[in-house]
Amino acid sequence: MGPILVFGHRNPDNDSICSAVAYAHLKNIVDPDEVYLPARLGPVPPETEWAFERFGADLPDEVTHVRTRVRDAMTPDPVSVSPRDNLLSAGRTMRESAVRAVPVVDGEGVVRGLLNQANLAELYIDETEMLGFEKLPVTVGELAAVLGGAILVGDAGMRLAGHVLIGAMEPDTMVSYIKPGDTLIVGDRLRTQPRALEAGATCLIISGGAPPDDGVIALAERSGASIISSPHDTYATARLVNLGHSVEGVMDTAPLLVGPDALLAEVAEDLMDTARREAIVVDDDSRLVGMLTRSNLARGFRRRVILLDHNEMSQSAPGAEEAAVVEIVDHHRIGDVQSAGPILFLNLPVGSTATIVAERYRDLGVVPPNSMAGILLSAVLTDTVLLKSPTTTPLDRTVADRLADQLGLDAVEFGLEMFRARSERVAFSAVDSVSRDLKEYRMGDHAVGVAQVETVDSAEYLERADELAAALAALAAARGFDLAMLLVTDVVREGSHVFASGKVRMAERALGVTFTDGPAWIDGLLSRKKQVASRLLETAGA
Repeated sequence: MGPILVFGHRNPDNDSICSAVAYAHLKNIVDPDEVYLPARLGPVPPETEWAFERFGADLPDEVTHVRTRVRDAMTPDPVSVSPRDNLLSAGRTMRESAVRAVPVVDGEGVVRGLLNQANLAELYIDETEMLGFEKLPVTVGELAAVLGGAILVGDAGMRLAGHVLIGAMEPDTMVSYIKPGDTLIVGDRLRTQPRALEAGATCLIISGGAPPDDGVIALAERSGASIISSPHDTYATARLVNLGHSVEGVMDTAPLLVGPDALLAEVAEDLMDTARREAIVVDDDSRLVGMLTRSNLARGFRRRVILLDHNEMSQSAPGAEEAAVVEIVDHHRIGDVQSAGPILFLNLPVGSTATIVAERYRDLGVVPPNSMAGILLSAVLTDTVLLKSPTTTPLDRTVADRLADQLGLDAVEFGLEMFRARSERVAFSAVDSVSRDLKEYRMGDHAVGVAQVETVDSAEYLERADELAAALAALAAARGFDLAMLLVTDVVREGSHVFASGKVRMAERALGVTFTDGPAWIDGLLSRKKQVASRLLETAGA
């Protein structure tokens, strides 16, 4: 089924990334039968980078979508055959592995073709005569191995490159068909055997296990020919000789090759709309990775995900609507995510998703290692603005104190250090300021985007107010927002400078301010969710 991806919202903030990493860590401990893989849906905020470095945690990889990929549905590490394998051994491999097709790979693992049941069936349906060895010679030893026979005369390494004939005619008639270099399958026809060698046959395959007489053996030795004794009757021997050909002679040399990260829906069209029944999955060097068949498609595989710090599709990963949501852990309003069946949905009115995750460690009897405790503490402090935000609850404070005690830290002092480190790491960018931590909302018929930056000194932002206003207007136009807002939150002064672009009257009515003279200072405004988004929603519904 593949790993279960655990991730937060788009434009991830510290809480989103830290909660996802810590929750994946917890799930891997309490549910060892599954693999939980943390991920993120955007760039790493500077405070997150700092916190992960501080506590020695590994940052999660970024994912661009959660649509089902070929690698999610394919059969990994499939059986394969070599171009030089004979058809008999390849067919047995297919039968023993219960597969209809096998990729053909060389010694380096590079795919050279595909052998399937259709290829083998053509040998019996389309061929009206023995295939012969003209195009792809075989050695005497290879032929004897396929037959399960014995070499009575000749060198096992000698290559056979002529036609293959069956000696069922009178000797005088038979020799008229034989050319030098040919191979003849013949029973205990004592008159035909020497005449065939005299006519130039390079190899005699004597069926039924009948021994040739001494004169035939001596004649073969003098003429440099080979004699193979086959334990099978003439018909079975002839069929096995056909299967002695190498795979490369009949394989499909232009199979459908796909990459493991190709979208399954796109590859499915090629498999369902054509005669092809399988695709070979290869890496960038054309080496075998897996097989994708129609049977794989029929399983209806979907990627499994756990959503952290959000439960609205507009904030989730592209393709989330196609995925199977198996859990949600959040502290926002309930949105529009739907599931096929009941799932664990933890939604608490607290200031940080990290608070819920930390409580899950406690509920399940798991002590988080210091690396997880550290990033969870950083997330609680950023999302509650050093426990000053109106969204802060007693549980947030309890969790922050517990994590800080485990780490031997003062929570507020650590939080201030983190905010200062963020300011030092980031060079000012108006575009980054209005887009890095951006949340999108639907307010009735209106699309609204609210970005937020938190700083220990808002003066540098006010000095660049014109740049921020221009960047906010450009963002609104590019994303189709009816209203775009930016909160520059000063964690020391405990308030925010609010910028607005577009239908600013919506923001003025909701917040009771005016933007006539530029950004408005609102004392005590720390929470985007509780003090801005909720008021906008109330105003839109009024």
